[in-house]
Amino acid sequence: MAKRKKLDYEAAVAELESLVERLEQGDISLEESLKLYESGVLLTRDCQEALQNAEQKVQMLLQQSGQTNLVDFDPNNTDS
Repeated sequence: MAKRKKLDYEAAVAELESLVERLEQGDISLEESLKLYESGVLLTRDCQEALQNAEQKVQMLLQQSGQTNLVDFDPNNTDS
């Protein structure tokens, strides 16, 4: 099995969107659909890993600045 190159987060999301569009068209074979689905699963894992890494970096930066807890984002909160 050939080693695949991981895409950065933005490229992976764009590729996922493209895969979804192709699958939604419905004019591809079952085998091709399965290949696209498998690619989508791998891209989703890459995205999840990138988001986890970003969260870890944020936590490290917060700890370095003396803030130890993350606070859930609330778009309705106008306090700043």
